Amino acid sequence: MSKIAKQLAARLFLSLWQVTGYRVKKIDRFSEQDDLKNIAIISNTALGDFLFNTPAIGAIKKRWPDARIILVIQPRNHALVAESEMIDKVLYWDGKFPGMLPLARALRNEQVDATFILHSRTPYDIVTASLARSKYIFKDVYYADYQGKENFILAGCLSAFYDNRKNGNIHLIRQKKDMLTAVGIDVPSDAMFIPAPFKRQQNTVPVIGIHAGASSSERCWPEAFYSQLIEKLIALHDDLIIELIGAPGEKALNQRIIDGMGISSDRVINVAGTTNLIQLAEKISGFATLVVGDTGPLHLAVAVQTPTVALFSNQSTIDGAAPLQDPHLHQVLRPAEEQAGLRAISCNEVYEAVERNLAQR
Repeated sequence: MSKIAKQLAARLFLSLWQVTGYRVKKIDRFSEQDDLKNIAIISNTALGDFLFNTPAIGAIKKRWPDARIILVIQPRNHALVAESEMIDKVLYWDGKFPGMLPLARALRNEQVDATFILHSRTPYDIVTASLARSKYIFKDVYYADYQGKENFILAGCLSAFYDNRKNGNIHLIRQKKDMLTAVGIDVPSDAMFIPAPFKRQQNTVPVIGIHAGASSSERCWPEAFYSQLIEKLIALHDDLIIELIGAPGEKALNQRIIDGMGISSDRVINVAGTTNLIQLAEKISGFATLVVGDTGPLHLAVAVQTPTVALFSNQSTIDGAAPLQDPHLHQVLRPAEEQAGLRAISCNEVYEAVERNLAQR
């Protein structure tokens, strides 16, 4: 079934669902008198998406400090919210059809007053919130959700609809900010953060982190360039350690980079697959700088205020996902000729950016 067909089917189903007496409550803006007791927040996509949503999560909690917050996330992001004082309950959902009914039952048991869908899968997210009988439903509607149509098919199933297309290609953090501001929720900060408590790592010598992987090949700087960069850093810094981080599946990638070096050094370490996400955040917090593409560990580094050399393939992705907070900490690089991709960023450009960050220590 096409995405448009799924949205049309969902709209038909939700119109029939009204025979049960359920109607989503419409609103222009929340007033000071609007008191929500139980709030569901759905952010169950990738790591970076979740971190982009933390300023919005913080703003919702600040607006209703006494409300119970039920957070719906991907299981793999669990460590980032475990033991968080902001979150009262965590539920897990991969955003797919089979998990809708179990999640709807769980949310219905929580007697949810409002559901804020910050990033999930259309139309399953809206249907799930409706089955849970959430009084209010809000959703950050992405360009892809329109499927080329003038209007969002499920706009009538939301409490309020904010069309972010009028602002063009804005940063994803500010996209959430605009959506919440439109309904009377102030978002005082653009700064991402880790909801769970973590211990900042202290290293006795400078450690450079490298994350070479990404979800797609166009986000990856060439392996040979990483090998050259590491060689140069090791040769010019006697006390420097290089740690190549990543998920278990990126261990082989890191090893290829190490094997591609013209020298051998015990100061270059492959640590992929050795941490969960909160441990990774702790490790990154101790780096002198992190060299990374447009992927989750970049946003972890931004959240823990670690300097980065961030490699982006084009200006559009910079506009939507580059670091907003602490601009002095981040060297954002892109190719002069975007059609050439990341391979058009030279090893020397990245090396000089690393040196600029090291000079600020």
